[in-house]
Amino acid sequence: MQRIGNKVSYIRKPLAKYSLVSAGLTAVSFLFCGMAIGIACHAQGDAPLYAAALGFCSILTAGSAAAYGIFSFFEKEKNYLLAKICLGCSGTLMFCWLVMILIS
Repeated sequence: MQRIGNKVSYIRKPLAKYSLVSAGLTAVSFLFCGMAIGIACHAQGDAPLYAAALGFCSILTAGSAAAYGIFSFFEKEKNYLLAKICLGCSGTLMFCWLVMILIS
């Protein structure tokens, strides 16, 4: 609830537009990640080249989702909850990819 003088406004703030884009990109990034790991597991660790391409696409879309999540904080008078969630998820996914690349 937002207070305006002695009145209370019950109008909810809309979600930031860029946070919706960030949510879509985060979902696509997790899809690419799942496909790449699934292909690598199915091939018993000897993954073909398109599994690496899916992993790279996952990294790129997670980075784009993080960028859109940061851009959504510049919108005025919006709800930033979805942007915070997407920023955390995409950052975690990029960190996991970094760890997987350093281990292998």
